[in-house]
Amino acid sequence: MEFRNENILLDVAVKDKLALFEYIADYAVTHKIVADGDALVEAFLKREREVSTGLQDSFAIPHAKAAFINEPIVLFLKLSQPIEWETFDDKPVANVFALLVPSEFEGMVHLQMISQIATSLMEESFTDIIKHTDDVTLLTTTISSAMNGEY
Repeated sequence: MEFRNENILLDVAVKDKLALFEYIADYAVTHKIVADGDALVEAFLKREREVSTGLQDSFAIPHAKAAFINEPIVLFLKLSQPIEWETFDDKPVANVFALLVPSEFEGMVHLQMISQIATSLMEESFTDIIKHTDDVTLLTTTISSAMNGEY
């Protein structure tokens, strides 16, 4: 799966998780990743009710799996202000990797996407770049490398 510049959304101003999920849904509808934004928001909320996707060190990986998602995609969102989220370190989230996965890719592709990103988040060199740059080209290259297992 290719990670592109347009998958990076910087300076995203949202007040909470629901507003973030609505923002992602609007983006997904506009880019024809989904036709039904409300269904995508509900898919994210359903997943969060199972267990929080907040990690630590300002990161979260919310994900939605559903038949109405047209293509597997990873979005990276850097929030203008951190938002409350249940995390391992009880700190707010400012950096979000959102995964949208069609049902047909639910098994291996979904697990690979989460695994590659989660593994990269354990690398300080990766998280430093992600947290401290707004250079879209550098972010795209860095995230692409992570998704290809090169981090």
